[in-house]
Amino acid sequence: MSIEKITARILQEAKDEAASLVSAAEKEVSDRLAEANAQAMDIAAKSNAKAKEDAETIKERKKSVAELEARKMILAAKQEMIEKSFGEAVKDLAAMPEPKYLDFLAEQLSGYEKGELILSAKDQAAIGEKLAARLPEGITLSKETADIAGGFILRDGQVSVNGSLEAILENVKKDITAQIAGVLFS
Repeated sequence: MSIEKITARILQEAKDEAASLVSAAEKEVSDRLAEANAQAMDIAAKSNAKAKEDAETIKERKKSVAELEARKMILAAKQEMIEKSFGEAVKDLAAMPEPKYLDFLAEQLSGYEKGELILSAKDQAAIGEKLAARLPEGITLSKETADIAGGFILRDGQVSVNGSLEAILENVKKDITAQIAGVLFS
């Protein structure tokens, strides 16, 4: 499955879930507005002209608070969906077919000349030896494993390069978050 198809599937799933979250948030806003309106009407019915004026002020304040809360809830839901999209992308990248995954890792390592390559325990067992055969001469495969979903850590003395899938996506996150939000929430 290509990254574009994976991304499209993830975006569609995230868009569907985002729509559900937005719908729930809108219902919450509607309920809160209904409650605020009911309270305001009760005060107005029991009060004189001054009370009616106060009720309108309270109604507007509650409406503003409810709208603010709704915006906060919708923003939180959107942020959660974006984070979930990136989490799913990491899973999908880690689940790439082995030949493509080996090519991907080899390409990521192509600019490095030396160091000790640390993989996740899963990758170490599944592709460690195959990847070791493709490493540049100065890079060796470590017996140590890292707590990462996929990708690698390349350590050269005190310097480590984080080439984990999580770090790779985190590096592009700033650049594509706006695009993802546009697709999910437009």
